[in-house]
Amino acid sequence: MKRHRLALVMLLAACATLSSIALPSVALGAGRDSAYPRIGLVLSGGGARGSAHIGVLKVLEEMRIPVHVVVGTSMGSLVGGGFAAGLPAAELERRVTQANWDVLFNDNPPRKDWPVRRKEASANPTWDFSLGVRDGRVRLPNGAISGQQVQLFFNDLVKGVETVQRFDALPIPFRAVATNLENGQMHVFDSGPLPVAMRASMSVPGLFAPMEWQDQIYVDGGLVRNLPIDVAREMGVDVIIAVNLGSGYLPRDQLGTILGVTGQMIAILTEQNVQTSLKQIRPGRDILIVPDLGDITSGDFDRAPESIATGEKAARKVEAQLARFSLSEEAYARWKRERFGPGRPVKNVGEVRVAGLQLVNPKLFDGLVDAQADQPLDRERLVDDIEGLYGRGDFERISYRFEPQRDGDDLLIVDAIEKAWGPGYLGFGLGFSSDNKGDNRFGLRATYNQTWMNRLGGEWSSMLTFGNSPSLYTEFYQPLDLDRALFVAPYLDLSSTPDSVFLGDQRVARYNVSRVRLGMDVGTTLNGVEVRTGAYYGHTGADLDTGSPELNEDGLRDSGLRGRIVYDTLDSLGAPRSGLRLSLEAMSPLSAMGAEVDYTRAEVAAIAAHSFGLNTITGVMRGGTSFGAEMPYYDQFPLGGFLKLSGYANEQFRGNDMAFAGLAYYRQIAALPPPIGRGLYLGASLEAGWLSDGTVTNPRDGLDTILSSEETRYGGSVFFGSDTWIGPAYLGIGLSATGESAFYVLIGVP
Repeated sequence: MKRHRLALVMLLAACATLSSIALPSVALGAGRDSAYPRIGLVLSGGGARGSAHIGVLKVLEEMRIPVHVVVGTSMGSLVGGGFAAGLPAAELERRVTQANWDVLFNDNPPRKDWPVRRKEASANPTWDFSLGVRDGRVRLPNGAISGQQVQLFFNDLVKGVETVQRFDALPIPFRAVATNLENGQMHVFDSGPLPVAMRASMSVPGLFAPMEWQDQIYVDGGLVRNLPIDVAREMGVDVIIAVNLGSGYLPRDQLGTILGVTGQMIAILTEQNVQTSLKQIRPGRDILIVPDLGDITSGDFDRAPESIATGEKAARKVEAQLARFSLSEEAYARWKRERFGPGRPVKNVGEVRVAGLQLVNPKLFDGLVDAQADQPLDRERLVDDIEGLYGRGDFERISYRFEPQRDGDDLLIVDAIEKAWGPGYLGFGLGFSSDNKGDNRFGLRATYNQTWMNRLGGEWSSMLTFGNSPSLYTEFYQPLDLDRALFVAPYLDLSSTPDSVFLGDQRVARYNVSRVRLGMDVGTTLNGVEVRTGAYYGHTGADLDTGSPELNEDGLRDSGLRGRIVYDTLDSLGAPRSGLRLSLEAMSPLSAMGAEVDYTRAEVAAIAAHSFGLNTITGVMRGGTSFGAEMPYYDQFPLGGFLKLSGYANEQFRGNDMAFAGLAYYRQIAALPPPIGRGLYLGASLEAGWLSDGTVTNPRDGLDTILSSEETRYGGSVFFGSDTWIGPAYLGIGLSATGESAFYVLIGVP
């Protein structure tokens, strides 16, 4: 009997010993043993300051501390969601520091990827802000940034878990906190597409458009719970490691704008709920980490390396408290193997669905669907197709998600969210130019664009300009198929421009040249090239404003034909840094169509830009001819003015034939954050231009007067330029080879 008791005691002791050896893995699964508690990591919001969370994660990994639950708000949900999806700290650091946040916060894809029609509309820039017209009411956009690029970034960041629907099934259980905009209540995302939850959690009001999901509208979770300790506690953790970034109040000198005041209000509201959350910290048991981020603001994404280093430093200050949660090297290696790695990105796509369309024809997405359905996922092609469709300007957001299917292939869902403030859009712009030689032009511009007037994407576009160069242009653009391979475009074009007449270097007269054009074009758009041609009724008149009567003031009919071919891959018209634009335009008033003049005017132009680092070189070549005919003065090719023979007055020379070449260099001296603009530049140019004799027939004696002689002229300039949300703006000083000089001011397109 004693032997049996002794054997039983030894057996129980052996079992206890084996249990203690296996305890780490058992505790990590059930997590209830006091020696190995379940740890909840809580990451607060803070915009760019949230990069500090990555520094904390680096220290936790270095100290072999497992995390069983992650809860994040705003930027904390980005870092926390990535970590929970299986990305170790080093990979998160690489992705965050290498991301171009200026690009991510710019909704528009590169201009070179825009449809040709949108590129041509940008030649008359409006402010990068438009009002919508829907159901007869004027509406504002939902936010300065729709978050299109950010959403795609999230999709790529967590693609290893893109089919996971329940966040408890992630490598590390996760929660993202957002605010329900309709009732102000906290919403905890515990399921659904992970990128959607991350995007909803960081929808800062006024900056990011709210996130609509399942008939609810969500904004940044920091408004209600910036440090969601209670959410982690409800997930059954034993210990909280909370990282509080602070609200980062704006200094007094930044509170003089509506953006500054709005940002400060959000910071105040956020700090109030953080103070409530901090009272839930249990001294001696939970750990609070507070990185000292100094002057790093919520918008300083380019200072991510500094933020990460600050997070590391703060975590090391509490190493003694963290050390009690460290695992052995073997146990921690096992924990990492089970949670970190590439995950299971989608390999094969079955069905493809497009959700959210209301006005836009679903057949517009046929190319995307055909490229992905029932075949291996081509993620690069998918993103390119989404970018191309988004570049049309019809959508607030286009994103994608996956749902697993029983047959093994995954369902691809493309969420195409049309602009809630469309389909009509009001835009505004301004233009001003002066050469300090008497030529001043100014105008206020309003545009209206009504899209998707029918299932083929018919558009009505109008532009009205007030100033000393008033104009009205309205066009109905009707594609005959969705890919715009064929279209018709009736239009009305009314304008009045102040044209000066120079005799040598002297301005001798100024005329108001008024034009009427009523016509219809037919055309095609193929592979980024638009070709259009058509007939028009035209009438042109020149009324003397000041000076001597050098031109015939009798109006004349100049009805005829016109045509245009355009290929454009420039990244910007204001200050291009890459790309090429080629154009050929021709017009021909014909006596057979009732014109009182008969000639053909053709002009070809090429602009190319190439950059190396912050430096850019652009080249311009233009040529024009009348094929030996004598054109009216106002249709002759002009040269003179900023970057068109700098140093001379604007349009000082005219001729029936023209050749021009220019070379400009500029360096970007500052970047501007979207949507304010692209950059500030300093540069210089060299230009050369040749014109045939510029002549007019004097109405008093019927004799031809040579206003400018045939010769090659040279000019150059130095300038300061900017590419901003109101369009391009330049200050320049020009100098000609003959010693002429001029000072130029240009804002937008006058």
